[in-house]
Amino acid sequence: MKFKDLATTDINTLLDMLLDLGKSDGVAEIRTDAVALELALFGDHPAISAKFVMMDDAVAGFVIYSWKWGTFTGVRDMYMQAIYVRPEFRRQGLGLTIMQHLASIAVDEGCSRIEWLTVKDKQMSKEFYDSIGAVEASHMMVRRVQGDALRKLAGL
Repeated sequence: MKFKDLATTDINTLLDMLLDLGKSDGVAEIRTDAVALELALFGDHPAISAKFVMMDDAVAGFVIYSWKWGTFTGVRDMYMQAIYVRPEFRRQGLGLTIMQHLASIAVDEGCSRIEWLTVKDKQMSKEFYDSIGAVEASHMMVRRVQGDALRKLAGL
């Protein structure tokens, strides 16, 4: 098992797995496409970093992450955008290996934490995250403005 940095030739493979993840998470509308991914990863101002998890020559999964700034810690933190292991590679310890790799990057970058969102009703994910010591930020809630509400707020 090894990690591979993505190249522009990997965009369609990543997109296929993102679509699989979206379906399994119950995402109603998936608008990400190859152009958006390529821009986010390789544009003038990359918004995300991504790695493939390789088993021999097969892509077993991926992780996408970005950086945020800790308002109260005063240091950069890692934000895990998405983690995915293809069904045929699950239950082999890849999820733990991915999280260990991310933790190593975060520590090397001086981060105080890794944060992410998770689907509430996915018990297997909850158990996995509990097993690695992740805690639910019970003092926080996710709020979002999107669609018509976003345009209205922007005065459009």
